[in-house]
Amino acid sequence: MPHRRTAKLASWQIWLLTLSGGSLWLSGSAWLLLHYFGQTKGEFGPEINPIEPWMMKLHGLVLIPALLSIGGMFVAHIPKGWTHLHQRVAGIALCAILGLLIISGYMLYYVGSETVRPWTSIVHWSVGLGLPVIFVWHYLNGLRARRRGRAK
Repeated sequence: MPHRRTAKLASWQIWLLTLSGGSLWLSGSAWLLLHYFGQTKGEFGPEINPIEPWMMKLHGLVLIPALLSIGGMFVAHIPKGWTHLHQRVAGIALCAILGLLIISGYMLYYVGSETVRPWTSIVHWSVGLGLPVIFVWHYLNGLRARRRGRAK
């Protein structure tokens, strides 16, 4: 029986992805809540919450290890996992969503157009909020496949 290459990540990669991805999701969600529902009353009307800019800075900081771990996926996990047909749709969906988040995040930071920014923002945070669902789908699908492989 030929040896099948496994696409399972090393435990440190799982931790890095989980911590950086979870931190991205939490900091982005916190920013979103503060931005739309956390305004404070100022002397001249509503003002941004003082924590809001710090959430954005934290979001940018935890992006660094997240991008490093995504890069590592393209080197090891994705090429090995490409042979697993049952995971291909979920993996492609996850890559597409991550790519959309990276592009829209770049556009939010570097494209100054006031006509593009509101739409880019909506796309970025709505896709970002839904990312854990796709990630869990991909992860659980891989666990099920490994269990089925061991049962044979």
